[in-house]
Amino acid sequence: MNDLPLLPGNRFSDVTRTNFIVPRTLSFKNGHRIVRLPRLGIGQTYKPNVELTEDEREILNNFQPELIYGKVKVKEYRKFVPASVHYDKKVLRFYGYFKQTIYDSPLEYYRVRRVIVYYYLEDDTIAIYEIPYKNSALVQGMRVRRHRISKNDHNEPYNWRDLNLGQNLAIYGTVYRLCVCDQFTKEWLESEGIELQCPELIPSDPYTLKLIEKNESEKQRMNHSDLKEILPDRLAKQPIISNRKILSMDGKVLRFYAIIDDHDQECDILRKFIIHFYLVDNTIEIREVHRDNDGYDPIGVYLHRQIVPKDSNYNILESFVNLFINKHEQEKICYFTLEDFAIGRHVTIFNRIFFLYDCDTFTKSFYHQHFGQIDFTPIDIDTKNNNNKPPVQLPPVPPHIMFGKPEDTIQNVKSLLPKPVKKDRIKLMENENRVLRYEAMMDGDCQRKFLIVYRLADDLISVYEKPLDGYGCSTRKFLERIRIPKPDSHPDVPMYYGPNDFYIGAHIELFKHPFIIIDADRYVLKFIEENRLQFSQHVIDSLRQKLCPDNENNNQMETPQL
Repeated sequence: MNDLPLLPGNRFSDVTRTNFIVPRTLSFKNGHRIVRLPRLGIGQTYKPNVELTEDEREILNNFQPELIYGKVKVKEYRKFVPASVHYDKKVLRFYGYFKQTIYDSPLEYYRVRRVIVYYYLEDDTIAIYEIPYKNSALVQGMRVRRHRISKNDHNEPYNWRDLNLGQNLAIYGTVYRLCVCDQFTKEWLESEGIELQCPELIPSDPYTLKLIEKNESEKQRMNHSDLKEILPDRLAKQPIISNRKILSMDGKVLRFYAIIDDHDQECDILRKFIIHFYLVDNTIEIREVHRDNDGYDPIGVYLHRQIVPKDSNYNILESFVNLFINKHEQEKICYFTLEDFAIGRHVTIFNRIFFLYDCDTFTKSFYHQHFGQIDFTPIDIDTKNNNNKPPVQLPPVPPHIMFGKPEDTIQNVKSLLPKPVKKDRIKLMENENRVLRYEAMMDGDCQRKFLIVYRLADDLISVYEKPLDGYGCSTRKFLERIRIPKPDSHPDVPMYYGPNDFYIGAHIELFKHPFIIIDADRYVLKFIEENRLQFSQHVIDSLRQKLCPDNENNNQMETPQL
């Protein structure tokens, strides 16, 4: 039947069959895959049970394809790493410069400005940073922020292949010259097959060369002179300060304390000043020391830092600006130096007479080391100022308005913006949660008993009334916690009750309510024993007789035997 050709009429399949389901050979049991032989064929038709013979099973078990075909080579694929991750934080750094043309200057016609060019391999961006120099009066720092920069009219960005030593980069109308690179840049470019050119030196501009020549000639002329030869007037007259003086005197300032000596003007307020003398360039700065309600504008700097001539009425200063004075006339001007300042001297600065009465520790040590001075006794300016002036009468404190506390009234007198009274924080911490409790009765009413609680932290007193026997009511508050003044004290300067005023039998008056102390807590006696110097002897004796009568009797009996 299998030898018949596949021609019409020679087919023996069931054409009426519509079920063509393929039986499953894999199944899952308890989460495990199980291989099973199908018992039915395609379309759920009967399939004879075909099993392998023992020879076929042995062949399949002993079959080793590696011996025949060799071991299968499994190709391992490399893990893909994007360029943004591979080149992250990898930057090429070049050092270079660009020349800036200077117009209308007889000293220089161009200026060399040093820059650092950063090339980020992550995204082919470039950033240019100019190295800042102090006191250059130039806008320095970041010149070109990080972004892709086009190198031609076709908007093609710069690539790391375009960077090399001795090469010019035209970026936004400025030509940058690359001279040197760091070690990482050199090794990375050589690993990529780029041959670096020889490094170049960054040139100096003409103005810098002139300054170097002047400094060298100044050093040779000084010939290692002493410090006393550096300090006098001649350096104040020179427009250029030597490098040695800058290095030795930079940051060293002499400080004098002075007052304005104005006997002709009637002024009750003593104006104090601080005079700073800068050793590096012999300049002077004056600052005023302000006090509360002194009546002067709160301006800290009285005179800005500058060189000060001794004679401020010199005719050249009145008619010309100091910058345009020629060298011959400038040498005639005498400026203040170190020798003009000392304790007890009067110094006239721009028609203001300052009296120097003291100086700081560094100034004293400096004058002792370089000038041999020993006497630095400060002058009492209060005594000096009050010799010729009558004593100042302070305005009286206004009386208490009986609204609030007297301390608040005094704070309103001291300043326009009153501040709360400062508390004794040490006393608060030492006596926290420590109270003295006394039992008292009201004078004239022996049935009512009260509990007086005295807080040692802030001297506040509170009063509680004890319940009467048979009434069934609880303890109620009689007086809130408050500082209580004594009845015989003045309302403007009140005297408050203290722990020394409470003892057995003491009569106290709390806001016109008379009380008599009849008993106290044992902690009161313990506190008094620990702080005997703060209490009177009769206070200690009264509490001992009440709280420790046995000890008192024993002491009295033993005294005659001694």
